[in-house]
Amino acid sequence: MAEFRTVEGLSHTAIRTRNIEESVRYYTEVLGMREAFRMYRKDGTLATVYLFITPGQYLELFADGVREGITGPDVIGMNHICLMTKDIGRSYDAVLEAGGPLDSEVKRGQSQCRMFWTHDPDGTRIEIMEMPPESMQAQADEKFRPAAFRPMRRFKQQISEKECIRILREERRGVLSVIGENGYPYGIPMNHWYNPEDGKLYFHGAKTGHKIDAIKNCDRVSYCVYDSGFRKEGEWALNVNSVVVFGRIKPVRDEEKAKVIGENLCRKFTNDEEYIQKELQNALPRVQCLELTIDHMTGKLVNES
Repeated sequence: MAEFRTVEGLSHTAIRTRNIEESVRYYTEVLGMREAFRMYRKDGTLATVYLFITPGQYLELFADGVREGITGPDVIGMNHICLMTKDIGRSYDAVLEAGGPLDSEVKRGQSQCRMFWTHDPDGTRIEIMEMPPESMQAQADEKFRPAAFRPMRRFKQQISEKECIRILREERRGVLSVIGENGYPYGIPMNHWYNPEDGKLYFHGAKTGHKIDAIKNCDRVSYCVYDSGFRKEGEWALNVNSVVVFGRIKPVRDEEKAKVIGENLCRKFTNDEEYIQKELQNALPRVQCLELTIDHMTGKLVNES
């Protein structure tokens, strides 16, 4: 039997922030972390945002920091360090038997993890946590786990990545598929803009509805685009190029970025400046822009005969 280890990994670091939304934007947009989930107080105000780093490792941001320069649960800056265990009871007993300070009993948190608290000689708050399958963290691990994509079966029909990108840039429409209610797939026609600078796809649509609810529950989506096809001389059958994209989608929060997306979507249909500026002023505030980061992309050329 393997020797029991009281601590088996670093789970998360927690920071109290002055402005939690500014901090979320920094860690996600500047440092590339991904938002996993949010937790709210009983009065509905935002309490905590969990940011995904890698499976089992998170940064936890707390709202409403008010003091600086002292150690405590409401101080701006470092809040506590969380260490992982597979058996919270045995770890609690191990700390107790070693004569370490215990600041709480074992309890279950809002995220459904089980934890207890201790502290180091300098007063740094230490959380020891067990992450059961029903916990929000374990579910987020599964959500963010890298997918393994199968190779194309009919590889002789496969087109190059360069050709796939050309189709995404030239075509205006496709079908976005999400995991909808009750586990049913939900596909919806969408207009898109492929940005060659960052290699991402952008969309716009309603701020509420089936699509937005589905994305909140699972950010993994696929998007299918195909062209109008062509016929070889003397043949009736069309030859059609199609591209299927797999990736993760999220709302665009930055207003200036949303304006760039809206303008480029408009320009896929018209160069009428008066119309474009009118849409940006009147319609853009009422829509939600979406950003799709591509994890995997394939394309093929199929003859319909």
